[in-house]
Amino acid sequence: MAHSDYLPRHVDAELAAALRSSPIVLLDGPRAAGKTTSARRLAASTVMLPRDLSALHTDPERYLRSLPTPVLIDEWQLAGTSLLWTLKALVDEDPAPGRFLLTGSVEPASYGPTYPLTGRSARLVMRPMTVAELDGRGAEPTFLDGILSGTQPVPTAGRVSTFELGWLTRPGFPATRDLPDSRYFLDAYSSAVSERAGEEGRDSARLMRAMRVLAALSGQALPDQRIWDAADINKATWRQYDDLLLRAHLSAPLPAFESNRLKRLTGYPKRFLSDTALALALADLRIDDLRTDQGVAGPFLESFVMQQLRPQVDRAGGSLAHLRTAGGDREVDAVVEVGTRLYGVEVKLAARPNPRDARHLDWFREVWGPRFGAGFVIHTGGDTYPLGDGLWAVPLDVLAGAAGVDSTLARRGAPGGEP
Repeated sequence: MAHSDYLPRHVDAELAAALRSSPIVLLDGPRAAGKTTSARRLAASTVMLPRDLSALHTDPERYLRSLPTPVLIDEWQLAGTSLLWTLKALVDEDPAPGRFLLTGSVEPASYGPTYPLTGRSARLVMRPMTVAELDGRGAEPTFLDGILSGTQPVPTAGRVSTFELGWLTRPGFPATRDLPDSRYFLDAYSSAVSERAGEEGRDSARLMRAMRVLAALSGQALPDQRIWDAADINKATWRQYDDLLLRAHLSAPLPAFESNRLKRLTGYPKRFLSDTALALALADLRIDDLRTDQGVAGPFLESFVMQQLRPQVDRAGGSLAHLRTAGGDREVDAVVEVGTRLYGVEVKLAARPNPRDARHLDWFREVWGPRFGAGFVIHTGGDTYPLGDGLWAVPLDVLAGAAGVDSTLARRGAPGGEP
């Protein structure tokens, strides 16, 4: 199969590495995110479900043994959790790496009393596409890759940003790339997700309502009750829907940062959907709404930045959280933790942020001292410049990799590398 038109993904290298070290690799992610396309490039044989379900059910062990490896089992969850026990038996018999690659878009509600692949599999997530991936730069080092390798932003003056608010309405689903109007796809997509509630014995109309509420509350850290009250559902129903949306990889809440050093932090997650364009469609917002009201645009700009950051943090083996004190006097939009290092991120819908916009990052730096790696105020302008000790104003298109990382980062000690 030719792959000349393949758009590299941030997870590709990690996926190949996982196959070299683990007998089973699970690639999860939202439906239509491109999992099958990426996985087939690495597979020697492919079991497509439901197409090959009868062959798989007749004699699963014999059938899977007969296929060249790696064997891709697409939408594996359609075979039921019994498939996992079959795979357990096969890899216990032969634990050679790279035997099976499983892709799925909705995890089963229950794996049974014991999850059978524990200690036998690696698990990765493919998220909706980023700007870099949509532009064919998914195989290049990301902004976070560069920072972690010891480089730092290069100050600029007079640089013109390539970012425009229309980027927020560009879905991260490969099938939408050439569509003249992606809203029809997004409406059908959200309807398909809500129908999943019906398949699990729940009310699809209520799930759609809950999804619209989640979209409208993008960027807010709030208790679950705000959501179930706004969606006119009860606590038990919301918990079922919340579980389903997490299993479908459409809800992507940012957990609250936890630390014994910092007291009185809020424990509420910050609410996001995994794809900003889908959130805008569910909230019934268009590009003109964003352009005319910064109060509306701000939370969705933050959602878009998190969409660019998630796969970068995944690739670095890190975690992503938000920080807000209980009184709201201190807040950091995102805290990236990689190993023992912490990086703060603030998002500003402004073309020229100033040191005051970095004041919470400066406080965060003082609290964490040697563990603090750097702080970044991500903005919509074009220039990169220092805002303080270890603090930088960084254009959103630079963070997103639209310009390529090599031209925007320099090694420490290189000309222009220190503020």
